[in-house]
Amino acid sequence: MWLADRSPHGDYAHVSYMGGFIFLAYVVSVMGCTTTLELLHRRTSRAGLYNWYLLLTSSITMGGVGIWCMHYIGNRAIVLGDGQQQMQIIYSMKFTGVSFVLPVVVLLVAFYSIGASEKASYVRILIGGTLTGGAVCAMHYIGQLGISNYSCSYQSANIAGATIIAVFASIVALTVFFRWRATWTDSWWRRAICGCVLALAVSGMHWTAAVGTRYRNRDESMTHNGQLSRSQVVIICSVLACAACGLLTACAVVAGGNRRRLNMQARQLVLTCAFFDQEGRIMVTPHALLPSRKIVDRYVGKTFNDDDLTRSHPAFLWAFRASRNWNLVKDVVPFMRSRIESETASIEHYITKGDTMDNDTEMQHDFDELFKRHFCVAAQDLADEVRQPLPSLGKLYDNVLITSAPTSRFSRAMGYSRIGNSKGQMLFTVRHLDKLDSNRLAAAGFRFTRVENVTSALSSRMHIPLPILGEHLRDMRDYAASSRNYEAGVHLVSFIMRPTVYDHFEVLTAKGTGNPLPSATLPLKRLHIHHLDLISHMEGWTISTCLSWLRSDAAQANPDLDDFREQLIHAMTTLSSSLPPSINLASKFSARPLIAPCRTSSPSDSANCIILPFCAVGNLDTQVSNPEYVFTPLRLFRVQQQMNDVNVGGDGFAKELGKELYFSNARSSSATDSEIAPSVRAGLKFWQRKRSESTNKRGNSQETLTELSQLGDIVVRREVKVDVSKLSQPAMETSTLGRHTSHTTVVAGDLAISTYVDELYNMCYSPGVRLRPDTGITRIPTG
Repeated sequence: MWLADRSPHGDYAHVSYMGGFIFLAYVVSVMGCTTTLELLHRRTSRAGLYNWYLLLTSSITMGGVGIWCMHYIGNRAIVLGDGQQQMQIIYSMKFTGVSFVLPVVVLLVAFYSIGASEKASYVRILIGGTLTGGAVCAMHYIGQLGISNYSCSYQSANIAGATIIAVFASIVALTVFFRWRATWTDSWWRRAICGCVLALAVSGMHWTAAVGTRYRNRDESMTHNGQLSRSQVVIICSVLACAACGLLTACAVVAGGNRRRLNMQARQLVLTCAFFDQEGRIMVTPHALLPSRKIVDRYVGKTFNDDDLTRSHPAFLWAFRASRNWNLVKDVVPFMRSRIESETASIEHYITKGDTMDNDTEMQHDFDELFKRHFCVAAQDLADEVRQPLPSLGKLYDNVLITSAPTSRFSRAMGYSRIGNSKGQMLFTVRHLDKLDSNRLAAAGFRFTRVENVTSALSSRMHIPLPILGEHLRDMRDYAASSRNYEAGVHLVSFIMRPTVYDHFEVLTAKGTGNPLPSATLPLKRLHIHHLDLISHMEGWTISTCLSWLRSDAAQANPDLDDFREQLIHAMTTLSSSLPPSINLASKFSARPLIAPCRTSSPSDSANCIILPFCAVGNLDTQVSNPEYVFTPLRLFRVQQQMNDVNVGGDGFAKELGKELYFSNARSSSATDSEIAPSVRAGLKFWQRKRSESTNKRGNSQETLTELSQLGDIVVRREVKVDVSKLSQPAMETSTLGRHTSHTTVVAGDLAISTYVDELYNMCYSPGVRLRPDTGITRIPTG
């Protein structure tokens, strides 16, 4: 198509335009602009080689393809005279080269000025848009200076109009792009729209300036020898445009691979990390994904009821404790990885992909051990993905999220969606990052945004219902910021248990990061003898009975205890108001204070607090309507509190890990001593030495178990100490209540360390202090 210039003037060359090249120039510009926005979308920080690479490549694709290629392909649409070869434009290579470099440099400054924060300010966008529009104009007129065989004149109105179009359209395109990105409603088609608008800025500026350009005084001495032909210029520019298109295609392939991987993960048992910065923003990839790694295709239980990995499952509790002891785990990961590699055939047999028979599932007695190895190796791989050492991966979140694999309409119509193996499970490690780590991860290519911004996107990608995921992500944020243990001081608590249909117990716990049990805090740091004397009268009483007595004349006989008595009345009233009357009537007070680990604000603070409990055991249908409370498996709750005690959690896990490695190595004929890292061999020797010492001491210690339970069983060790201290004896220390305790332990797994939860569990069945018969191990059906 030919378009004649309608205003030829004297010695001005006649100008016409080829419509095909005009369209091709716009398409090339769209490719460059869209690629630029795709690269800017992936930029997460001003620091880091990855982000500098994105900044440089986005400047080249915009300046070199979106502007420069569009300009020269567009100029090849200009036909002077009647199309004779000697009448066409000849370009100077010097100015042509400068016109390529200059916009790239200007755009580098423009994109850097915009920044990479989640929400670019309007001022930064205005500066970046102005510089982008200026780069378009500068490239055009510098490129025009390279015309060697004509003198060009420009109309002022067209120059002004071209500049306004370039700047205004650039600001609009960048504003829409960055505001969409800030609200995390960005998607490929939105970036394509912004790319088209930005290409309109380039093309609109170019053609507004072109129609106001006049070519005169042709220098006939200039020849086209050595000049690139119209076709050659188009080919070169098109190759550059295709390179940009290749980048877009690669991004699309990666995005498609991510979708397929996410659909596959929805059927697997996956480990995911949720990191939060100091502002409570969650770390995601530029496309709103959480870093994750597959553990196994699905959990294979010993029975039909164990096919799901619940948060009370022994394997989950082991992983929960392992995540609190990454320093111990990291040294044995190479050994675990070598074991996995040497047992490929066994792994393919046990880790089903949908074709494992139920009778095979029943026979897997060592899958827990296999799961442990895969969990630790997946954790190491996930730490490598986020470029963190394993000890910095965070702690395991205390819940398991269920994912459901998407199904097509045809599958749903045919009923295939009801077939099993269509759901998966997801474990999360959570961590609260400091400013340095946040900046380091942002420089590595991750972004931080508010949880609310990405919940919808994560829900669709992870295949978890939006309300459930939103609630858990907010809970993870709180969980990462502070562990769920007590504040320092004295607390009045309610320990309410209820049985479940699986012969386990659940305990009523408080949500959030405060005290883990329903509680009311007294304004005291510790209890003294006269305080104990007062509360000793209320042994075995309900809350209402305690309140009645505290208000009686008998309780008011000692004026020195009036403040403490009023504090107890206020605490009991507050506690009872948050619980149903049926629970308050069943709860019995224990006058024996217990010591529990607590949060400390400084190393000089005490690591323990004191709790005064009310205990009760409800029925299967026991419910609490207070939204601040939730029932938690007793197994999980005990391990949570055990891990809060830094003095006992690590030692016990180290012994158990060493024992498992010892027996695992003893059973394996393929793992030689040379395959085991020196740190692992040291761990095995440590366990063998401890095991030998434990065997030698077993006959002499009254407090040592004669037999350890299997993983997950909860056993009660015999009581060997009872309350023998009299309240009237002044020997009791005010800083410790160690003499006023009895030792009864509920043990989960091979970790035989008593916690205050064991004491509370025992109180539910023995509210009065009594001596249990020496019968070794008494098994209790519990969580």
